[in-house]
Amino acid sequence: MRMKNICVLLLVLVMATPLFAAGSQDSAARPRVFSLATAGLGGTYYIVGAGLAEAITQRVSHLTVNAIIAPGSAGNPLMLDRNEAELGITNYFSGSNALHGRPPFEQAIPIAGIAPLQFSTLHIMVMGNRNDLRTFADLRGMRVNLGPAGGGGATFFNELLPFWGLSASDFNFSYLSYTEGTDALRDGRIDVNTPNGAFPLETVSSIAAFDNIRLISLEAENMRQVHAANPYYNIAPIPAGTYRGIDTDVFTGGIQDILIVRQDLDEETAYQITRAIYEGLAELRLVHPSVSHMSFDNYNHSLVPLHPGALRFYRERGIPIQ
Repeated sequence: MRMKNICVLLLVLVMATPLFAAGSQDSAARPRVFSLATAGLGGTYYIVGAGLAEAITQRVSHLTVNAIIAPGSAGNPLMLDRNEAELGITNYFSGSNALHGRPPFEQAIPIAGIAPLQFSTLHIMVMGNRNDLRTFADLRGMRVNLGPAGGGGATFFNELLPFWGLSASDFNFSYLSYTEGTDALRDGRIDVNTPNGAFPLETVSSIAAFDNIRLISLEAENMRQVHAANPYYNIAPIPAGTYRGIDTDVFTGGIQDILIVRQDLDEETAYQITRAIYEGLAELRLVHPSVSHMSFDNYNHSLVPLHPGALRFYRERGIPIQ
């Protein structure tokens, strides 16, 4: 009888062993659904974000990632902080400000980097018949749509103002989506729309296909001063022919976009997300012209540090970082 009980106990222990092993595995292996914060429709963030979500979902067996409409570069770190998203697209400027609790952020937000993405440029768009609007200084007193209040375009536009002797009080701002701003520009309800994103932007192409528009260039000397004061921003050309009717190069400002996560994301999941994006680069480069040359090389780790899981992947592959 005693031998029978011992045999039964051994059988129970053998059967339970896989359950104990499964329970000890990293929780990262459990099925999970993540949200990836992008921006509004009509911009590059949503298109690129959808491509990233697909690449991760296909290559990380326990993850389903959904790209969601979100405020944009300045608002997305806040969404991660409020647990409304696990991943987000931002840029070095907003990401660094979020990390250090600098305006517009009221406190430090614990985010970490995964990978560099596209390079976003500010499009300062007016109708082609507005001969009175030729330079940035000409915009004083105009009705200007900055896009979503939490977006990179609104932040960048306001950063530019002091270098032209302007302030926010010189404008009548609105915060429509870029697509709504395009409609308002066509209807004459605003004077200027400022879509921010990697060209070609659908919201610019859609109006340029039927109406004459003009993109205002930013003077090189002013932009050199902007860059000296804030190295996140660079002079960025929009090549002639990018949009119908834009027959000469337009010189504006731009900034590198990046993918971020929360710092408390477990290391293995961050590693797998990074690996999935790296292995999906060929497909991602087909998502939008702005990511046709996307590369992991030279991510600026000094501005927005990589997540330890991402950093492990970079080091294993010998990918250079700044």
